[in-house]
Amino acid sequence: MEHRWGHRHEISRAVHLGTRSGLAARGRITNVSISGAFVVSPLPVSLFSYVELKFTVMVHGKRAAMTLEGQVVRKEREGFGIEWSEFAPEAVRGLVTVPPFRATEPPQPRAEWDPAPRPPRTIHS
Repeated sequence: MEHRWGHRHEISRAVHLGTRSGLAARGRITNVSISGAFVVSPLPVSLFSYVELKFTVMVHGKRAAMTLEGQVVRKEREGFGIEWSEFAPEAVRGLVTVPPFRATEPPQPRAEWDPAPRPPRTIHS
């Protein structure tokens, strides 16, 4: 059964993954929504375990490191589906936003409904 909220965006974004038990691997997010994502990775995870994803995004024309945590809710041969642990629209928006082609292009104004940027959440084991 699909529990995803919001529109699903097909992407191909490299991420660094880590588990609370200390395992780490590289992966690739292949689709993302406001409530979760699908990650292709050889990282051995169990259902309902937690995974931390680290990636770089463009925020106001500058690179910024982001960290999100999600719980594994689906496993498949090539990867796993996760549901975000915390509502994080700025970080998810960073995953799907394509930076301008030229550095001289001004950043787009933020829409009124866009929440103010929040610092990434750090997970301590």
